[in-house]
Amino acid sequence: MSDDANVDEVRWESAHRAAYGCGAWERARHQADVLVAWHTERSAGFGEPVRRAPRVKWPWGSGSSESAMGLVLWRLALETGVLVDQVLLTDAVRFCEPGATSLPAGPLPDEAWAGGIGVAGAESVAGVGRVLQAHVADGSAQSPRGTAAQATVGRRVRELRATPDWDGGDWPAALTLARRAMRQADDQRGQGTWRPTARERTVAARTRLDREPALEATRLRHPAPPWPARARRLLRLAVVLSTAADALPSEDGSDPSPPARALSATADACALLRTSIEEIEHLWAAEPRVPADPADWELSHVPEALRTQIEETEHLVRAAETFLWMLACS
Repeated sequence: MSDDANVDEVRWESAHRAAYGCGAWERARHQADVLVAWHTERSAGFGEPVRRAPRVKWPWGSGSSESAMGLVLWRLALETGVLVDQVLLTDAVRFCEPGATSLPAGPLPDEAWAGGIGVAGAESVAGVGRVLQAHVADGSAQSPRGTAAQATVGRRVRELRATPDWDGGDWPAALTLARRAMRQADDQRGQGTWRPTARERTVAARTRLDREPALEATRLRHPAPPWPARARRLLRLAVVLSTAADALPSEDGSDPSPPARALSATADACALLRTSIEEIEHLWAAEPRVPADPADWELSHVPEALRTQIEETEHLVRAAETFLWMLACS
């Protein structure tokens, strides 16, 4: 590898650490884990046998479908000079076509040379291609017209985190848990099995979820579309709710009180948005200039499933506002 190529790879690695707090291989493997897990669960859920790419043996060790997927994403990102999350799914599918690439013959992460991961053969790479093709097909069915062809690895993973029909995106379960905790607290109060204390009423009165955050210096260098402010508000409320829950006394010195359980569960539901929102904020801030059409930029980077999760979490927060008001007035 030439000195210029070495310099470029160092910059490429540095860009990953600046964006994600980890190296390119770690990022590639993390995203690969999500992509493979969704496909594995989806196949099992439809009653089909779970088909994993075969384990292979190379001088560097044995690999798995996750390692093969990670290596494909890592190599393609390196060769095109983009971050792993910016790799187009359609490009990744073509990269896995027979004869298109030979992973052992080209650049590899340091972890491969050190024996920490295996290097996949042609059969495993073909298996990765089938998994990626399933993501392209599913994304085409779920995405607005014109965006599927430009779907990146990062956008697809954000979509999966907000997709409720598999374990990795089951955010409705968190919302259901929070609503159940609020309902149980209301029932216990109505039945007289729990009586709100003065401290609980005071904390409820002081915990305001309807106030907009004070204007503060934002990390976004460009005027952003409205959705980031809505999403950032939910992350702020996760901290507010968690702090309020921690301030409430426990029932017997160990178990959280009914309102503490409700507020903590609501905080957890809001916090589920953190990873995706922070990623998108970073992408917006990294744009060299304001996109000509912010709405089109949003369509390309914010999956519909994530927008739905934000909206449903806002509905949950409104329920928590009512819960706190009734607790304060009890």
